[in-house]
Amino acid sequence: MSNDIDNEYFSDGITEEIINALSNIKALKVIARTSSFAFKGKQVDVRDVGKELNVSTILEGSVRKANNRVRISAQLIDTSDGTHYWSKNFDRELDDIFKLQDEISLLIADKIRENFGHFNVDDSLVTHHNISTESYHNYLRAKKLISRFNKVDVFKGISILKEIIEQHPTFALAHVNIHYAYNILAAGGLMPVKEAFEIGGNYLETAHNLKVDLPEVHHSLGWDALNKKWDFKAAACHLKKALELKPGYSDAHQKLFITLILEGNLEEANTHINTAYTLDPLNDLNNYFKGYNAYINKDENAVKKHFKRCFEINNKFIVGYGIYALALAYHKQPKHIIEVAQSIPEMEGSKMEQLIMTTLAHAVMQDTANVEANLELLKPLLNTDSRERVRFFLIYIYTLLKQYDKALDLIDEGITHKEPLMTLVKVDPLLEPLHNLERFKKQLDVIFALSNESKPQTESTEKQLLSKTQITHYKTAILDLMVNEECFLNTTLSLRTLADKIDIHPNHLSWLLNASFKKNFNDFINTYRLEYFKTIALKPEFKHITILGLAYDSGFNSKSVFNTFFKKTEGITPSKWVQQHSK
Repeated sequence: MSNDIDNEYFSDGITEEIINALSNIKALKVIARTSSFAFKGKQVDVRDVGKELNVSTILEGSVRKANNRVRISAQLIDTSDGTHYWSKNFDRELDDIFKLQDEISLLIADKIRENFGHFNVDDSLVTHHNISTESYHNYLRAKKLISRFNKVDVFKGISILKEIIEQHPTFALAHVNIHYAYNILAAGGLMPVKEAFEIGGNYLETAHNLKVDLPEVHHSLGWDALNKKWDFKAAACHLKKALELKPGYSDAHQKLFITLILEGNLEEANTHINTAYTLDPLNDLNNYFKGYNAYINKDENAVKKHFKRCFEINNKFIVGYGIYALALAYHKQPKHIIEVAQSIPEMEGSKMEQLIMTTLAHAVMQDTANVEANLELLKPLLNTDSRERVRFFLIYIYTLLKQYDKALDLIDEGITHKEPLMTLVKVDPLLEPLHNLERFKKQLDVIFALSNESKPQTESTEKQLLSKTQITHYKTAILDLMVNEECFLNTTLSLRTLADKIDIHPNHLSWLLNASFKKNFNDFINTYRLEYFKTIALKPEFKHITILGLAYDSGFNSKSVFNTFFKKTEGITPSKWVQQHSK
């Protein structure tokens, strides 16, 4: 309450820090900032607020600021009948904003405890940052801009945060949120993934070095591990650490949901998105993820409900429209896809999103003429900053057209560039036609190599025995022996003899084959022997030689080893394979 409109940021700062402080108390369910702020400045009956947010108590307050003095009023209200449990005014000099927030938060926690029963409260609930009040307000303004998920606002937010860092280089939260902003740009196809991750990663590394025990840092480390490294184990570990530090952390529940659901852990994922939604029901992103969760679980009614709510809250939530279109495509509603596409407000990326969605709709209708016409407009975008997003949706378009090889080629490209959206392909119902294809299964093995559902990879659990330069050198030497000298034809070849040929210790060679080629020695060598066998077995000049004889000529020294390895690799016996491939 002030004639100075800029004081709104001061009030917002007080409110957000109180929310964060009370969220640290495990016994309390505290509604997050986005949903709480939905009622800011409105004349709303507290009973209606209680119903919408599903809470029994409201904390209401106001701020009056004049020069360096501030008066803050706060009152605790029962949402069932409007009873005031407690109210108090604070008159203070604005010497330390964080000290003031801590004082108010602790008193509120005490009053809640006094009225509702015992829970533990720490001596301090607010982190005291070494930053000015003005810069902290600007930080909040930047966060709001970034949360709008469109390119213009995200870059405005980044610019503000960079200015704050110039004045306060040790303010870890500014670094964390720049990293988060670049993740949004990458995931939304608003900037090349590699460039966004490289820039954002530097800021996250700085934040981690500055303050490793902030829940926001662990939240971002988890999100980074998922998007940048496809390391689902590390992502879950960091996100659970963030929740340990801040039990009521809606965003961490949200990101843990996506980490779990992409692996196919639908039940646990559902628990976390429901928790995030409970803590922040008016958050556009939570409604988006609720819609996505419904899509993966094939709940058509919930899909429409939550995507509709997401766009009611924020109709510029550009990254949500395409995913909604996939859900509608799965439920065979092409006309609705086109209607939703036409409802997108004009902004950066809207024309491309509309083109993607209409192409999906035509693909559902098998309208090949219109699909081909649209593809001529989409394909050039593969050479722009939007290449990752366009590539992702082309996978679905070609799958709907039953052009599976083209879809798989695009997934290969996405894997090559380590694009975040590739992690969505495992659980997406629209891609079920790809599930039985061996090539798709191998692609999933690559994407989910560090999944919680997979066995640990050697390189992630064992000590790195060779430097990157040594690895490159020895890999080249091994491949040269295989391709040019065909040393695999030697039936007596062993790990030690191969190690002698390239002058490496056998222990190091064994590690290198497992870590870099993902094979043990025998599987590595026998793969070359098998390919050689397949080449000579079809040549007319070798028809007089038995299959076993050709196997020995290929370097195999055992009938059982040859037959077992062949069937494991090809799925049929050697004789059946020769029969099928002979002219």
